[in-house]
Amino acid sequence: MTAPMIVCVDDDADVARTVARRLRRESLQLLSTTEPEEALEWVLANDVAVLISDYQMPVMNGVELASRVRDVRPATVRILLTGSLDISTAMASINIGEVFRFVAKPIDNEILVSAVRQGVDYHRELAAIAGEREHVLRRARTSAELEAQFPTLTMPARAHDGAYLVQRRQPPHVAGLGLDSLLALRR
Repeated sequence: MTAPMIVCVDDDADVARTVARRLRRESLQLLSTTEPEEALEWVLANDVAVLISDYQMPVMNGVELASRVRDVRPATVRILLTGSLDISTAMASINIGEVFRFVAKPIDNEILVSAVRQGVDYHRELAAIAGEREHVLRRARTSAELEAQFPTLTMPARAHDGAYLVQRRQPPHVAGLGLDSLLALRR
């Protein structure tokens, strides 16, 4: 299994590198940038498990970035770094960006590592659910296609007493043929 990918974005390059450096002991693929657009490109191009983003950035704030990431990769877990958290920031982060955790600045290593580990676990759960959902949808599409081509194949007709109703239909190319003729078709 490949190591989960973590993207760290902060407009302060030192903070972005520090966050990545604090996670180096973990078995993770780490990318850090100062540009939210670059982080978004990485998320689009890769299966990113966790996005760690600063809240206050000049080009795009952390809530906007989290919201855009949620739109393109719902299974990517979003963690927000913030030096000051007020109730409106928290509400916007949760309601708009669906942020998983907040980590206060200055960053406590144990809290950061714990939040990322939990985020990776949650990402795995979300990815498994998405895979199951895709499997169910694929099965439903296949059943619908089969049912359209062969009515009652996947949902047999039933009588009022619950007994199965079997509709005997002969394909047009064998209608009216005798047993000898049908056996000759098998050869």
